[in-house]
Amino acid sequence: MVNKSANTFDAAARSLRMTVTPALGESNSLAAEQVRVIAGVLDFYRDRAHHEYPRKQYEFRTYLALAERLSDHEKVDHAARSLLADALANARRTDRLSVPEYGQLDRATDELTRAIAGIVRSARTTDPTTGAEVSRIVLQHSRPLVELQRSWFLPQGVDPDPHTVPPLRSLLGAETATRAH
Repeated sequence: MVNKSANTFDAAARSLRMTVTPALGESNSLAAEQVRVIAGVLDFYRDRAHHEYPRKQYEFRTYLALAERLSDHEKVDHAARSLLADALANARRTDRLSVPEYGQLDRATDELTRAIAGIVRSARTTDPTTGAEVSRIVLQHSRPLVELQRSWFLPQGVDPDPHTVPPLRSLLGAETATRAH
């Protein structure tokens, strides 16, 4: 079935602008402003709808690579390592699927991020050297995610240096062509 989300978002925003806003009139400026904001959010999601799945894949594979890298740290507590090992096993199964079920990427990504957070907390309490090394690895692997977020939200106009933001298609296009096995 063809995804018609973009059409739905567009129709809802147009309805708000063409029907609701005029009906509010001049007397209710706060409500009219809220309608404008909601219509803007719908426009944003209309423009991003076709990038949603590649974005989820990109985030999932970036967290998977980070979790793989952190799995080498023996100096963190057993519970944190065990949680990470379980999350990695589930993520690897998910990554091998040609098309994961709806929500499966989200669940695997959430599980990975919880496990990564556990490793970070454990490393900070283990010893300063391990804590610093884990923090360095997390920061290094976070750069692609920050670039993705900057690119994703660029249309909202809040980035302080928009000319340095890579195009969303360049980030996600490379991702859809590669698999992290």
